[in-house]
Amino acid sequence: MDALLYLLLETFLMAFMVIIFHSAIRNFGLGPLFILMGSLQFFLIILTSNVYNIYFDKFIFSPGAIVLFTSTLFCILLVFHTESIKKVRSMIYGLLFANVAVTLLSYISLQQIYIDNQSKNIEFIKNVFNYDVNIFLVGTLLLYLDSIILIILYEVMNYKFKTKYLFFKIFIPVSVVCLFDSVVFYSLNYYAEDNFVDLIISNIIGKQITVFFFSLAIYIYLTLIGKQARSGNPKKIKDILKIFNFK
Repeated sequence: MDALLYLLLETFLMAFMVIIFHSAIRNFGLGPLFILMGSLQFFLIILTSNVYNIYFDKFIFSPGAIVLFTSTLFCILLVFHTESIKKVRSMIYGLLFANVAVTLLSYISLQQIYIDNQSKNIEFIKNVFNYDVNIFLVGTLLLYLDSIILIILYEVMNYKFKTKYLFFKIFIPVSVVCLFDSVVFYSLNYYAEDNFVDLIISNIIGKQITVFFFSLAIYIYLTLIGKQARSGNPKKIKDILKIFNFK
């Protein structure tokens, strides 16, 4: 029960931070929100590689990784909902570059530890920085693919429902993307593990829990605070593909 409470607390905290930073766009621009998301990528990689808890005596998943990954998707969707496609495109590529930078710096730091006997807490630091590169590569590529699928699904729902069913326009795209990400990520990285199937099922359940609470928080924020959707919703199906236009 303690693990579940901490999971919900972490979800609430991240939803609160995303909303606060997004609400500050008018005064400070998107910079603080982008920095927040970029800085979380390091913890996302580390937590996915090292930290797991058991929930309901059956499901095992990384709470921080699930919450941080889900918050990244919601941040992308929130920016896309209220801002221009150029801004959300900048955010997506910024996150990708942040992941690359984290990996390169982690590798350099690890080599510095190996050649320097004066470092403190060497074994601990080695364990932190010495994560599986495959996890990084798969995670980075999936983040890019997830972002594209997320935006397309959201635009399709915008085309179908216009201004109606806001909660479901938030919940369904992120829920589908999280389901896709869980299956692909664990299939590529943990297929050799004895509890491979349990890891996938647990990850799906964990992400869906956080998706629901994030969706509820973002829905309340957008409706009660009065944040309006950006202009230029698709009038035709083919208009959805314009999100890939860099002009």
